[in-house]
Amino acid sequence: MKTFSFYVLLAFLLLSVQATVFSGVKPDFILVLVCFYSLRHGQMKGMIYGAFTGFLIDSASGVILGPNMFSKFIIGFIISSIRQKLFQWNIIVSASVIAIFSLMDMLLVYLFLETFAGISFAEMPYRILILQTLYTAIASLPLYLFFGFEKDSGMPLRSF
Repeated sequence: MKTFSFYVLLAFLLLSVQATVFSGVKPDFILVLVCFYSLRHGQMKGMIYGAFTGFLIDSASGVILGPNMFSKFIIGFIISSIRQKLFQWNIIVSASVIAIFSLMDMLLVYLFLETFAGISFAEMPYRILILQTLYTAIASLPLYLFFGFEKDSGMPLRSF
């Protein structure tokens, strides 16, 4: 429970930083946290953490509850499912995989918003998708160094 509380506190902190420091296109720090939490603590806990942090984003956005909650839930499920097969705990490979999941997360959110809220993103420039994916991958680099993983085993060096 102490670990979950730490990650929730970190999510609140990074959500605040994301909302106040950045303007326009922003990195998705919460997605990076969901990825790392899911990799460390398994599928069920990763899905719960993803749904909770997605709920935080949805409640702060003021549009509808659900799109971020469901997309982060799905990301928590998928990333913990493929962790043994894909992640080699190389910082470049991890950042690339997080970039792919960032793109998938944004597309899921846009799909849900268009389906359930009637908000159309048909005219949205692709530049925003590309920049947010790039910013999220770059934001994952210092967090990767912070959480640290053993090279050979894929196990965390630090446990929070």
